[in-house]
Amino acid sequence: MPHFEIQNRTPFAYDSLLLTDEEAVPQFVPLVQASFALAPTGELTLLEEQPAPNVGGEWYGDPAASSPKLEPQVAFVKPSTDIVLRGHAHAPRSNTTEVTVGISIGPMKKLARVVGDRFLIRRGGATRISSPQPFEAIPLTYERAFGGWDRRDPDSTRHRYDPNNPVGVGFRADIDAADDQMQLPNIEDPQQPYVGYGDRPPAVGFGFVAPNWQPRLEFAGTYDAAWSEQRKPLLPTDFDRRFFNAGSAGLIAPAYLHGNESVVVIGATPNGRIAFDLPGLPPPECTVEVRAHRRVPVPTHLDTVIIDLDQQTLTLMWRGHLAVRNGPHDVLSIEVHSEMQA
Repeated sequence: MPHFEIQNRTPFAYDSLLLTDEEAVPQFVPLVQASFALAPTGELTLLEEQPAPNVGGEWYGDPAASSPKLEPQVAFVKPSTDIVLRGHAHAPRSNTTEVTVGISIGPMKKLARVVGDRFLIRRGGATRISSPQPFEAIPLTYERAFGGWDRRDPDSTRHRYDPNNPVGVGFRADIDAADDQMQLPNIEDPQQPYVGYGDRPPAVGFGFVAPNWQPRLEFAGTYDAAWSEQRKPLLPTDFDRRFFNAGSAGLIAPAYLHGNESVVVIGATPNGRIAFDLPGLPPPECTVEVRAHRRVPVPTHLDTVIIDLDQQTLTLMWRGHLAVRNGPHDVLSIEVHSEMQA
């Protein structure tokens, strides 16, 4: 992107992206990211050194075979706020085999049942689920939720996977098989637990959802022959901007959060519970100077909230966008202001 003047008058980190909308119109996208230390008491303190936005994203392992720890910044806009909880389910005492993990924030509330390692054992056509083993901590990742691949068939063309969570455990295709033992999910919906061989409960998670997983993929639109002949390389006419929201089911807000909502998390800290309020910061104000020296205000919205209880941090991200018909050369400078000044 060509050089332009940046005046970041906030104590937060700032970055700019150049993306395109559905009609391939270039969009100048300011990102403002605020990072706070989160004490076990719930007290928030702005970090002295603000990490820069990780534009490329991060995964828990191989990007082709693991869940996203941090989504890549490919969205020029999100229709509402994603909430992400990272961390572990913590056992409150020794010999614990099950704990409830939950989060409430603003209008949203989500609960999950987290159990120790267990297996589905199939012998002679009969199946049973082993008792869960005691645990101290279990990561709250999609690798521990229902899903995954079934690669038992020697013919690789018959391998099947769960489109809702290809990196999980417990999925079995409808094929005949010999005696079997497989790991079952640690994280599940309390109302829809795994009950037996062939069961396909929903994948339950608190993190980011990959763009090629369902049901997020449904919003990507239809890439058929008509699209290829009449629309390509533009996005399909039935593309839905909800595709840009990458939060888990139940953790995508119905609208943008105000940033002052109360948060309660249970089961994901050694103390069992943490409660705090989001810091209540108004969205940063961005003013972009474009060609002909016009100064254009660009509204920003709080569209990502990340609560990381392993790192004991809270991250807030605000995003705006401005059409720049001639690309980044249209941008001469940007000023970013906040009530919390640098």
